[in-house]
Amino acid sequence: MGVDLQRLYNIRFKNKEKSKKNDIWGGICAYLANFLPPKVNIMVDVAAGYCEFINNIPCNCKKVAYDVNEDINKYAKDEICVLVDDIANISQYFSPGSVTIFFMSNFLEHINKDCIDRLFAAQYELLEPNGEIWILTPNIRYVGGKYWDFYDHITPITEKALIEIAGTYGFRVKKCISKFLPFTTKSKLPQATWIVRVYLRLMPLSGYFFGEQSFIILQKRV
Repeated sequence: MGVDLQRLYNIRFKNKEKSKKNDIWGGICAYLANFLPPKVNIMVDVAAGYCEFINNIPCNCKKVAYDVNEDINKYAKDEICVLVDDIANISQYFSPGSVTIFFMSNFLEHINKDCIDRLFAAQYELLEPNGEIWILTPNIRYVGGKYWDFYDHITPITEKALIEIAGTYGFRVKKCISKFLPFTTKSKLPQATWIVRVYLRLMPLSGYFFGEQSFIILQKRV
């Protein structure tokens, strides 16, 4: 019997925390918008969870929230296309060469390396020329033992490991911030929206002291 994700995440994130996370992501998305290419056709939030990214990223394009957990329907804005399925089936929903950006936040640590390999291969085929994968992930090099405080973390990850395997599938590194955000929204650091925005304005200095997650943009070579 697998983990009941609905029950696990409802225990992990209470309603007050979900609201706080959405406010935090408003500030994060304002910063990430600086990395958007001039034209985006389709943006897919993989393992979208509570849809904090796809709901908040300021981008005029078709937005898709993809997750195995059907609770995603409760959180996606009306204009977001919602797909509920296992990540192994993602190639069934998009034409080859059609997606501009795949976004993955705090997801790869939840799947094994074989799944990561297959996902990179599928995303490469689905991305348009020069399309991108955006990855936000806890980095075990900086997180240390706290990495295992979450029951569904199964694969230790560093930015260098992801870059290495992505290169075998034909991706190049467009951007890598190895020390970006703190590990979790459960951090004791103050998390008001204005503090998040100040934190990001002070990058890379703030990341040097507090960053335990990495942000990577991988671009499809053509």
